[in-house]
Amino acid sequence: MFIYLTNWTYAILNIYFVFATTLSCIALYKDMKKETETTTLTTDEQTVEIEMEAGNYGAVDQDSEEASEKDALLCHHKFFWFIYVIAATAGLLVTAGYWTVLAGDDPVDANNITKHALNSVFMVVDTSLSAIPVRLLHFLYALLYLLIYVVFSFIYWFLGGTDNQGNTYIYKSLDYDNFEPTIGGLMVVFLLVVLPVLHLILFGITKFRDHLHRKYKA
Repeated sequence: MFIYLTNWTYAILNIYFVFATTLSCIALYKDMKKETETTTLTTDEQTVEIEMEAGNYGAVDQDSEEASEKDALLCHHKFFWFIYVIAATAGLLVTAGYWTVLAGDDPVDANNITKHALNSVFMVVDTSLSAIPVRLLHFLYALLYLLIYVVFSFIYWFLGGTDNQGNTYIYKSLDYDNFEPTIGGLMVVFLLVVLPVLHLILFGITKFRDHLHRKYKA
């Protein structure tokens, strides 16, 4: 099961959504808790008392510094952003690569549709509805991930690994016993041309999403 790039990427997609749900619930809980705490200071007398406390004159600068610190991404946010790029950009490449090169005579069943089509639908919808940003150079994360898989597939073949049918390759296009230059060229095109284009599409979606948010937000 774990020798296929499809399963690698689909597992990362599931990790992403579990992580996204967890972080969203935590953020929602903190916001609700903050709203509850602020309701304890409702009268004008309490507001004046807070503003007149000694040492409060430098609060603006202090608040600015604290806001900057809070805006800095924590480690788990950085990891979350990283797996988003893998699930979204690499996921789109898995979809494009499967239906253009690898599908062949494979049955179009629920398993194939889920892992090779709905995976991209999920990520495009998530990108459209969330506020997660996309940076152009972040496609390098997806490229690194795919290169790691290529190296893994070579090591797996070199050590005598087989697929579920006993073939000496994971994908027929990665048959290193009969590797053709055209396949190598096609891999380069997918990694260095198709992958950046797919990432650029995600970038465009986020820009259009942000434009609509600024235009129609209350």
